[in-house]
Amino acid sequence: MTIDKQYNEYELCPNCDLVVELSDILLKHKAVCPRCNTTLAKNNADMKLKAMIYAICALIMVIAASHFIFIDIRLVGNFNGVSVIDIPQTLYDDNYSYISALFVVFVLLFPVINLSIIALLCSKIELSKYRKRDLLVVYERFQHWCMPEIFLTGVLVSFVKLMSYGNIGVTSSFWAFCLFAFFYIKALVIFSPDAIWNEIKTNNFAKGEIKTGKTAISQKLKLCSCCQAIVPVDYAKCPRCKQKSQIRNRNKIQWTIALLTTSLLIYIPANLYGIMITVVFGSPSTSTIMDGVIYMWQAGDVPVALIIFTASVVIPILKIISLSWLCYFALAVKRKNKQSCLRMKKLYSAVEFIGKWSMIDIFVVSVVCSLVRNQQMMGVYPDIGVVFFATVVIVTMIASQKFDPRLIWDRRPIRN
Repeated sequence: MTIDKQYNEYELCPNCDLVVELSDILLKHKAVCPRCNTTLAKNNADMKLKAMIYAICALIMVIAASHFIFIDIRLVGNFNGVSVIDIPQTLYDDNYSYISALFVVFVLLFPVINLSIIALLCSKIELSKYRKRDLLVVYERFQHWCMPEIFLTGVLVSFVKLMSYGNIGVTSSFWAFCLFAFFYIKALVIFSPDAIWNEIKTNNFAKGEIKTGKTAISQKLKLCSCCQAIVPVDYAKCPRCKQKSQIRNRNKIQWTIALLTTSLLIYIPANLYGIMITVVFGSPSTSTIMDGVIYMWQAGDVPVALIIFTASVVIPILKIISLSWLCYFALAVKRKNKQSCLRMKKLYSAVEFIGKWSMIDIFVVSVVCSLVRNQQMMGVYPDIGVVFFATVVIVTMIASQKFDPRLIWDRRPIRN
């Protein structure tokens, strides 16, 4: 059983540059690249209706979760509760406006903007093709930086540390935020930007016949990185989304290497300096990332210790090593076979997926520092190390975005 097409007749694989002709896709099925197994298209029944419902539900839940007490703690007989909005406000009051801004942008602003875009594009509101184009461009640029589910995971991890300070309680706003994260993910999975792009204009701008089973570059074609359109190499801008496009972003490997070097340098002070300051009866003590891991381990919370160690220590290092290896493979390796390219593609996909999960530690610090505030007895405050660590995560995320995975499959140097 099939429905009206939400996909194109031809697709260029964004990972290996192979031209693929799509036949009818069954409901709730997807089409994958025969060369690298990348998902090229999917066919969801009532995509617009379902995506709009989940997006609206998520927006309602985030409003309910943001303006009321989120979690609370009873510390030495005193009660302290915070809402989601109170967390960045506390960080700002502690002169950590950088971390406060990251929290607002990644957890609230970008997800709300993208959910609003999904709701608008999937509704029956009449929008011009130019307005749809602008909204889709914003959606594509913000999507990589939305982290509500990572913040929620950070909150759950912080509960273990907070229990050592006092009794933890959650309110209905906490469950509303859980529903917000759930509805957000559902809307994201169901929504198909390709279906909306096809309403604006077809994805095929090739001047001649397209040959399937061959790379686009061998046919003097290129893929628009924004709207996934098939564009001739002599077009400076994509006719559909009006964004600049290149045959390959090979020169951006230099950017990737430079950013990786920067992140490696910043990673040193991120581990040497403390990320939290605990003040007990006026006596401050600083704790680094590894101090937190050791504390959790000694307290018997081995799973939480392993989560923090993996997210804050293992993932950043592995990401730097993996991206360096990918750059070497793309630039220096001349004899490439399908199996080695597939391994590199899987490595890149893993780097893209796990990259932003290192922000868990930043969110843990944000929650703990916002809640544990008893001026007479004790208080927890962020330290300079959290700024360095957040910068490492952001720089490595930008580095992975700069890398063009199609270079993995190229067998000769490509010039733009």
